[in-house]
Amino acid sequence: MSTELILLLTVVVASFVRGVSGFGAALVMMPVLSGLIGIQAAAPLVAIIGLTNDSLLCFYYRRSFEWNIVSKLWAGSIFGIPVGFLILRFFPARWMLSGLGVMITAYAVYALLTPALPILKSRRWIYGTGLLCGTLSGSYNIPGPPVILYGNSQRWSQEKFKSNLSVFFWGNGLFVVSGHIFANSYSVEALQQYAITIPGVLVGLVTGTALSTLFNPLVFRRVVLTILIAIGIRLLLLGIQA
Repeated sequence: MSTELILLLTVVVASFVRGVSGFGAALVMMPVLSGLIGIQAAAPLVAIIGLTNDSLLCFYYRRSFEWNIVSKLWAGSIFGIPVGFLILRFFPARWMLSGLGVMITAYAVYALLTPALPILKSRRWIYGTGLLCGTLSGSYNIPGPPVILYGNSQRWSQEKFKSNLSVFFWGNGLFVVSGHIFANSYSVEALQQYAITIPGVLVGLVTGTALSTLFNPLVFRRVVLTILIAIGIRLLLLGIQA
C-alpha cells in the first residue's frame, strides 16, 4: 500500500472518530503518521489537518461553547506551546516515539477504567490544563487527554463537551500551525501531503458527525481506546528499537 493511500485512509478514520466522539483525531493520526513519515514530518502535517477539522467543527458548534472556559484554556496553552516546540526540536526522535507511545497507552488504559474524577474547582486547574495541552500540542499535536479529563471532572454534558473542545482545539491549533509556519516546517512535500488529505477530512468528519447519534458512545469509545493501546505499544517498541 502506498504512503499516499495510507495517509488518506488514516485521515478518513481519524476525522470520522473526531466527528463521532468530539476528540481523538490526533490520537489516531500521530502514531500512524509518525511511523510512516517520521515524527518531525508528522507533527506539522497533523497540526494543519487538525486545524482543518477543528475549523469545521468550531463553526458547527459555534453557539454552544462557553467563552469563560475556553479563554482560560487558551491562556494556559499559549505558554505551553513554545515548550512543546523546544521538546520537538531538541529531543531525539526515538525518545519522542517512546514518550508518545507511553503517553497514549497510559491515557487509553486510564480512560478505559473510567474512574470517577473529583470536581476540580480551583481556577489553577483550568490554566494548568491549558498549559499541559499547549505543551503536548507543540510536541505531539495531541492536546486532547488533559482537557478531556478536565471536562469529565466538570461533568460537562455531551453538547457542552463537544462544543468547548472544538473551539479550544481550533484556537490551540491556530497557535500551533502559526508556530510551525514561523519555524518554516511546511515544505512543498508537506503541503502536497496536506492537499491529499482534504477529501479524507471532509468525508470522515461529515460522516462521523452525521452518524454520531446512531452509535453507542460508550461502546465506540472503548473500541477506539483499545486500538490506541495497541498503537501506543507499537510506538514504544519502535522507539526502543530505533
